[in-house]
Amino acid sequence: MRAVTPIAVPEGIAQRRPGVPVVRAIPGRASRTQQAVSELLVHSARGERNLTAPGSEARSDLVQAARYHRVAPLVHLALRDRSPEDAALLRVDRDHAMGIHIRATIMLEQFGAVLDDIPWVTFKGPFLSETAHPAQGLRTYHDIDTLVDPTDLREVAHRLLDAGWKIADFDDMLRNPQTPGEMHWVGPSGLLMDLHWSMINMAVRRARFAVPTPELLGRRTPVMLGLNRAWALSPADALVHVCLHAALTGANRLLLLVDADRLAAQIEDWDEVATRARAWRAEPHVALVLARAKRVLGTPLPQDLDHRLGLSAPFGVLTATVDRFAPVPRARQEPGLARLVARAAQPGAARTLVAAGRNAAVGVRERTRRTPPIARSARVKAGEDALNVYLDAVESAVTA
Repeated sequence: MRAVTPIAVPEGIAQRRPGVPVVRAIPGRASRTQQAVSELLVHSARGERNLTAPGSEARSDLVQAARYHRVAPLVHLALRDRSPEDAALLRVDRDHAMGIHIRATIMLEQFGAVLDDIPWVTFKGPFLSETAHPAQGLRTYHDIDTLVDPTDLREVAHRLLDAGWKIADFDDMLRNPQTPGEMHWVGPSGLLMDLHWSMINMAVRRARFAVPTPELLGRRTPVMLGLNRAWALSPADALVHVCLHAALTGANRLLLLVDADRLAAQIEDWDEVATRARAWRAEPHVALVLARAKRVLGTPLPQDLDHRLGLSAPFGVLTATVDRFAPVPRARQEPGLARLVARAAQPGAARTLVAAGRNAAVGVRERTRRTPPIARSARVKAGEDALNVYLDAVESAVTA
């Protein structure tokens, strides 16, 4: 087998995190090209610069993979000095990320001014882009997530309407009997905001986890996003939420691992993280995502983290085996073993495997029975009546 062309990394950088495994080579020219691209993505996700692209034959896979893993702006920065032609293919991604972040920070300032004395936090997109990303302000995201207490949601909605904000939901979304944990608004800047009253959107998942909004808001911390002051989750809350969100969505994109890696580096009290994970019933999700981040990016973690989380050795063996046979950097599409197991994470290897099998069977059944989606043109934009139905349902849910 021909040797894989190495990625040019400045001396000393590649060894910054010793012991990080690389994606193993598989015979075949296409596989070698994909491996080289996958390794480049990993180096870029760590924030390394002055890298060299694998070659013109890899450009199609490079662009596709960088966008799939949502690290295209980081790959652009990594390549622009030594491989400017390849970097140019992703310049639009960098510019888009930069523009979205600037607009998002302005929109959050407007949101905070509207809420005034009502407690709130922002999480995910702009918060991570500014405080937990290898290139500040260049994380890929498309909307803004905020959280308010469900008992304040009615007042927040009325203040937003009075300030000229628009409801972005359709009528059937707000009348959903399962009462989603978020609704959607468009602010003056035109960006979409997901306004949460719960960190867990789906009612069936809210029954599995315990993430009390008032406690999150009680531990919130001030943060500067751009030139504007905002509110964010506490470090432990932010890390546990990032891990839980990543696992529930499959933890099969490098960006999700970058989020966990960068927030983990800021943790001073890992006992607090373990305590929060247990309180939320998210121990396996935190363990799986952080272990995956360590295997891919070299995230430094306490050696006894699984023990602190109360997880068994077989669970760690299972996740390590999955990551060896289905490494995240090689993913190019949603379906896959790594995603299946992450979404099925349970406290124990056997329970996780059973859940993964059940989810796989449900997925096959849903694909064969899937009904055509309702055309957007046939849906009705939510009005005041639908808004009141939704607000009544939220208030009933939190007082039940």
